[in-house]
Amino acid sequence: MSENGTDPRDGIDEAHLARRRMAREMKRLDEQGEKLLGGGLPHEEAAEGDWTEVWGRRIGRSLGYAFALYLIWHLLSTYVLK
Repeated sequence: MSENGTDPRDGIDEAHLARRRMAREMKRLDEQGEKLLGGGLPHEEAAEGDWTEVWGRRIGRSLGYAFALYLIWHLLSTYVLK
């Protein structure tokens, strides 16, 4: 309650309050998702002078894609295309 004895939320309906709570919750989840999933996404590029980091990322991403393709091929040939 405020100083004059009225509730400042009197003019706000419950649906509006629920939408505000949902918006806060979605924002919090979005921030947490960036922390959990942001490690593998290329948000930051390596420094231009650091050739080891540049080539390490290139090699790592290439090996990751190659492994994913092999895994898809292996699973399809084993379980689908018998």
